[in-house]
Amino acid sequence: MDQMNRMDTLSLWTATANSYEKGKVLEGKEEADVVIIGAGFTGLSSAYHLQKLGKSVVVLEQETIGYGASGRNGGMVLPGYKPTMQQLAKKYGSEEARQLNDLSLFGIELVKNIIDEHQINCDFRKTGHIVAAYKAKHFEGLKQESEYLNKHFGYESRVLDRSQLHQEIDSPFYHGCLVDDASYSFQPLNYAIGLGEAAKSLGARIFEHSKALSIVYGQNSVKVATEKGSVTAKDIIVATDGYSGKIMSELNKGVLPISARIIATEPLPESVVNKVIPKDRMVFDTSSFLYYFRRTPDNRIVFGGGDIRPNLDDAVYQKVYKAMVDLMPKLAGSKIDYRWGGFIGVTIDTFPIIGRSKEGAYFATGYTGHGASLSTLFGKLLAQWIVTGDAGGYRFEKERLKSFPFHNQKTMLVNLAHVGFKLVDIFA
Repeated sequence: MDQMNRMDTLSLWTATANSYEKGKVLEGKEEADVVIIGAGFTGLSSAYHLQKLGKSVVVLEQETIGYGASGRNGGMVLPGYKPTMQQLAKKYGSEEARQLNDLSLFGIELVKNIIDEHQINCDFRKTGHIVAAYKAKHFEGLKQESEYLNKHFGYESRVLDRSQLHQEIDSPFYHGCLVDDASYSFQPLNYAIGLGEAAKSLGARIFEHSKALSIVYGQNSVKVATEKGSVTAKDIIVATDGYSGKIMSELNKGVLPISARIIATEPLPESVVNKVIPKDRMVFDTSSFLYYFRRTPDNRIVFGGGDIRPNLDDAVYQKVYKAMVDLMPKLAGSKIDYRWGGFIGVTIDTFPIIGRSKEGAYFATGYTGHGASLSTLFGKLLAQWIVTGDAGGYRFEKERLKSFPFHNQKTMLVNLAHVGFKLVDIFA
């Protein structure tokens, strides 16, 4: 039987979203100290922290709160970045790598503190995660990374070889794993909704279905026009990441939107999920395509990854399902209740950037799968930068947002990357 026949195209997160008072469509003229384009984690965190610092904020969202990657991801609040700490240490030095690691942990703590302070109901749980070795030689790399973290950062991680892997995951495929206890899982859309409510409680005005159509820069002000209104402000944050389009030249040239696709099973028997992922860890692997999966509180398996190309038909979800069963055969026959997709923003260096455009717009982008906590942190740093003139002087600001070659042909670039990833996974 085709397990994909009975399926809701709604995401699991949308289906289980908390209710909130929907934002109105912007009509007429509004004024604020800061206008923010995008009501994802970055924009909402910026609004929240700016209001805390005494600035008035208007947020414009072309769809609804958390509509983009913030409400469509796997719900993993992870430490670190796409590059490993050893890679960052080689590039920036061990001291700066340690600082970057500490900042990523602070980002997680910041998310936790906001959730606690505002009693956001988003299933926030400290589950920890494992990084599973897609190939035998990847396990050697994980051992080295674990040793580096423990020795240089005083970080507590450990590895399990293939014979021990069953302690964390029932998979015949992987060659071992790194275990990290520092991470949390959550319902990402409900966190976005709660963060929006927290920002509104401090005075932020959030308008939904109010797409920014143009930005006009004055000498000491900026004006953003929508279909039915406009916002005039002193400063602007463009927090659109993988959904930037052409609203800002730097983001259009420097951010590649790659597709992410996720499926969620029906609620499974406790005996099955306890066998497949016995300690309730979140999992992602070392393949170029990065498969990632986890349990939910109601015993579903949420599984993503495998194809980054846009504009594919529904058959792509059959491939995601097949990958899930190949990696965890005990899930064969599981019904799929939900499937969804979206875009994440990637920079050339796969490292996040905080910057300012030549016209003066502030932005943060390029989280590459680590946005759940980093985006909340970056929103705080953007607010600090606008209010004090200083975002902290961290590496994120020192790096320039480089333009992709052939950036006007992004579908071609993603298709080339897809082929490259496939070849690496097969031959490297």
